Amino acid sequence: MKVESLVAWGGWLTVLLAVAVCLGIATLLGFGYRATREWQHSSDLLVERDTAESADRIVTALNRDMQGAQARVLANRDWGELSIDSLTDTTDQVATAFARYPYPESFFSWGDGQHPDVVFFNRANRYPAWMRHDDQPHRSPVVVVRNPAGTDTLRRRIDAYGALRYRYVAFNADLAGQPYQVVARLTYADSLDERLLSVAGFTVNLAWVRGSYFADILSQVVNRNSRLDVAVLDDRRQPVVGTPNHRQAMVREFPLLFLDPSTSRVALAPDTVRIWQIAASQAPDSALLEAAQGADETLLVAGAAALTLGIGLFLAIRAVRAGVALTAMRSEFVSSVTHELKMPLANIRAMADTLARRPLAATKIHTYAEYLTQEAKRLTRLVDNLLAYSRITDVTNVYSFEPIAPAELVDDVLQSFRLSISERDFTIDVDIPVDLPFVRADRAAMLLALDNVVDNAIRYSPDRSRSIRVTGRQEGSMVIVEVRDRGVGIPAAELAAVQRKFVRGRDTRSAGSGLGLAIVRRIVADHHGTFALESKVGAGTTARIGLPASAD
Repeated sequence: MKVESLVAWGGWLTVLLAVAVCLGIATLLGFGYRATREWQHSSDLLVERDTAESADRIVTALNRDMQGAQARVLANRDWGELSIDSLTDTTDQVATAFARYPYPESFFSWGDGQHPDVVFFNRANRYPAWMRHDDQPHRSPVVVVRNPAGTDTLRRRIDAYGALRYRYVAFNADLAGQPYQVVARLTYADSLDERLLSVAGFTVNLAWVRGSYFADILSQVVNRNSRLDVAVLDDRRQPVVGTPNHRQAMVREFPLLFLDPSTSRVALAPDTVRIWQIAASQAPDSALLEAAQGADETLLVAGAAALTLGIGLFLAIRAVRAGVALTAMRSEFVSSVTHELKMPLANIRAMADTLARRPLAATKIHTYAEYLTQEAKRLTRLVDNLLAYSRITDVTNVYSFEPIAPAELVDDVLQSFRLSISERDFTIDVDIPVDLPFVRADRAAMLLALDNVVDNAIRYSPDRSRSIRVTGRQEGSMVIVEVRDRGVGIPAAELAAVQRKFVRGRDTRSAGSGLGLAIVRRIVADHHGTFALESKVGAGTTARIGLPASAD
């Protein structure tokens, strides 16, 4: 009862420990999940805010730069009307404007009069393709051209806006097949703006803007150390610079207009203002994005740690329960062995006392001697099993193999049970062919194995079916010896378990150590043979031992 109580308490303690630890793990995961999600939410908000601020800052910088030539050059009083009479001063002012703003391809101007000259100030390093010019190298960064072909249409269109008293005008034009945007400032001679005095403006090659301007300006606006991916999309949402990340990008719109539309008295021709987009997103190696994505990784690591802890707890509980069960089996083993030892010793002592106290007939003395021999063999078998168990992990070192006839082994084992067989009226049927090949085996070990098999057959056979059949046959290179009884049988669920050390059937009432079948299985395995049990409850058990045939 003490052992059973210990096992029961151990089981309850392990269950309580498992429940407590599982609750702790669940609580830890719950707090970890909540904290991780809060961290991820905060990181996502930080990523969103940083990306939105960066997108706004880039659009503001783009608009400021695109409006700079109009706001700081054309509208500057110091720049004034481009003086045709003082081309040197004007050229210097244009050169400064070209250096500051890369998008104007040409500046132009004309004054009042019946037929005033239209003067174009062109970039020497990016000369307009629509304008004829010589191929001579120029020392100045500005090339001055008067009345180039194709400017009459441009002049008439701007003069038409002057008739409507506009201060600034912007429109798109096609010059020799190239798309341009034209921005001009109109100056009037009187306060009522009735007479146009002069026109000054610039042209922007939109093809060059698409191919070069945005890539260059973004490299200046976006910090090199910034972890942003920035893309520019045109009015058809086609990428101009970069590749947008549509899932995470912050999109801001801006007009492709090189004029400040908020300036008073501005004329914008139809289809001049086209809405482009800036798409900004965090780069894959962005620290903010890594922080946001790290939340899932942290949660995954925490889950893996909890799973590992749970597996470790499960294994620890199994180990504890196995230890408790092993303690119980050992206690039962000691009790069984003690009982097994006491019975033959008590019988020997009783018979010795009888022989010492009074004279007996010769036949009685012979019977007592056989009893003494039987009890001595029982003790010998028990001691042999204990010795075999003590060295079962290294038992192969003590084997001495030799060719042995299977019939001889069976006969020696049955002779040792002769008295038990006679007293209990067992029917023994032996069918081993005389021409059966020898087996290569250790005699003592195989006798011990067969002795345990036959002892189990006798021990677990009820009074109504005392029959044992021993047969032998050859199957290929193996010699098979079967011991079949008609005993109580073993449940199918316990066939594998009863072959382990200290394990006995649940419904077993006969005394025993739980070592016999485990020793049989190990000895047969050391002989490179096979051992199998077949049993049916109430019908009996068959123990089948297969040994390699001897080549000698």
